[in-house]
Amino acid sequence: MKIVWAVAIVASCLLSVSTSAQVAATTQTASGVEQRQVVVEGLHLTIEGDLAGFALEAKPESIAPGIARVVLTLTRSTPAPPPHLTIRWSQPSVDMAGMWTPNGSLGRTIVPDWINTRLRSTLTAGAPVLTLYGRGEQNRLTFAAEEAVEPVLLAAKLHEDDIRVHSSVELFSERHAPLTRYTTSLRFDTRDIPFSVALRDVSTWWSQQPGKTPATAPPSAREPLDSTWYSYHMNVPDAVVLAEVDAAARQGLKVMILDVGWQTLDDTLDYSRTGDWQPERLRRMRTLTDALHARGMKGMLWFGVPLVGDKAAVLPRFRGKILGRWADTSANVLDPRYPEVRAYLIATFTRAVRDWGWDGLKLDFIEKFNGDDQTRVDRADGRDYASVYEAVNRLMIDITAALHAVRPDVMIEFRVPYVGPVMRTYGTMLRASDAPNSSILNRQRIVDLRLLAGAIPVHADPIVWNSEEPSDKAALQLLDTLFAVPQVSMKLDALSPAHRAMLTRYLAYWRENRDVLLDGHFEPEGINSQYEIVRATAPQKQIVAAYAERTITLRDPARAIDLVNATAASRLVVEAERDLGRYEVSAVDAEGHVKSRTMLNLTRGAYVISVPPAGIVSLVRR
Repeated sequence: MKIVWAVAIVASCLLSVSTSAQVAATTQTASGVEQRQVVVEGLHLTIEGDLAGFALEAKPESIAPGIARVVLTLTRSTPAPPPHLTIRWSQPSVDMAGMWTPNGSLGRTIVPDWINTRLRSTLTAGAPVLTLYGRGEQNRLTFAAEEAVEPVLLAAKLHEDDIRVHSSVELFSERHAPLTRYTTSLRFDTRDIPFSVALRDVSTWWSQQPGKTPATAPPSAREPLDSTWYSYHMNVPDAVVLAEVDAAARQGLKVMILDVGWQTLDDTLDYSRTGDWQPERLRRMRTLTDALHARGMKGMLWFGVPLVGDKAAVLPRFRGKILGRWADTSANVLDPRYPEVRAYLIATFTRAVRDWGWDGLKLDFIEKFNGDDQTRVDRADGRDYASVYEAVNRLMIDITAALHAVRPDVMIEFRVPYVGPVMRTYGTMLRASDAPNSSILNRQRIVDLRLLAGAIPVHADPIVWNSEEPSDKAALQLLDTLFAVPQVSMKLDALSPAHRAMLTRYLAYWRENRDVLLDGHFEPEGINSQYEIVRATAPQKQIVAAYAERTITLRDPARAIDLVNATAASRLVVEAERDLGRYEVSAVDAEGHVKSRTMLNLTRGAYVISVPPAGIVSLVRR
């Protein structure tokens, strides 16, 4: 029998949970469709699904003014696959300028409902949250799911006939193992607040749920680092890496990530020889990590977690335990539902930390652990988990426990797209995905990550520029990543004097202001233009970066204000919304040379301040 539940969410000004709900009598139509009206907050939700013997309870709860949730519970006396549930609602498209999702590739447009695009979230990709925002970048509706392991589909689309935005959340859209009870909840935020605040509150909501407490990042996860990926790719023999260690130490970098190439002598840029994890090219592992430690540095080693290449000696060992194939790279994806697969991976990664002396691991391609229509969802043929995602969760729990037993301050880097609320419990560094020499894209991905990352440090994709780039243009690559931990992937010994001076100046500035940049109140603006203004505010200092020729608004006085000119222009336009006081103003260029000093009385009004491209204006209140 197909059951349709109607849930109305209406405005409540009560802070207590559930007391504002008004539940109407249950009715049943002649066709057998059961309907229930529940009053909570302004949206009319319809829950559809062929329950096939399951009982469904939908319990509304008020959390705070403008915030509510609906708790969904499925129960059945005997195990059966759960029904595909679709929760739908609509609202007038009034001041609806765009849509934010964790998947930036979906764009910011609220597309018509005849376009078949949805946000898919699982443990290994994305996060189950979507925000509709207005022209002033104010929240119009932010909805999120508690479910963050199994697949969840979210969508918001415009219906042309009524000019309303029709939204939906789908649960159990893919095959699932039998169960007798399941509970989850959906959270709705209709407050007229900045979209970034609504998303921050979702991140906090997740963090308070069982199994979603974010990991504690060690201090080294907040250190600028050197990455070998873009600078060397596969060419990472002992001599090259040891020379790079020396150069990185001279530059003041504290961490190095040794990326792909250490495990094979084959220069083919595919993953056909992954899976054995024997150091063929980089043979002296302990010599390298000892060299890093002797220079006051730490090291991280790359692994393609699920991959076993076609040419790997270990491949026959895992015949019949393959989840899928990544044909473009001549590699296979292991099935984590087999305990022997998990044991092999855990032993491999533990050896790297315990025996080789690495301080952390870059665990890559976890998103490849992904089921499809052909994946059997049962505990047969030696599998001890039916769900791929539950098995990955078990794998990550056991990996992190094993690594922390060896090195309590171990670093673990994850990157987009596996940065959701459960993955935050394992990773100590979340990194923007590949954007070589595309710093604007790097900036967008960093800001998107920052909106949900909480206290987990967000890292830039490794920064790389052409050796012929003028230093102020190269500096823009770094300024675009200002609000993340910088990763640099240049051959540091080959830098020109101007580039070296610029990088030295930038790293010194970033370290000096790290607490403001990473921990200050984070406010991005210009969401439709890849974030044209980004600011971070701490009690004693505010840092505002302008990425386009757009007016910087200063609302409150601060002891110190830094205005970052991350544009090609030679000025910044500033508007003080009220009298802010008298400031000493100094401007420096990309290499740290002082270009001007003056005094400025910041009364209410607009000001044009001269500053070189990629320069910084510092205002200190007197």
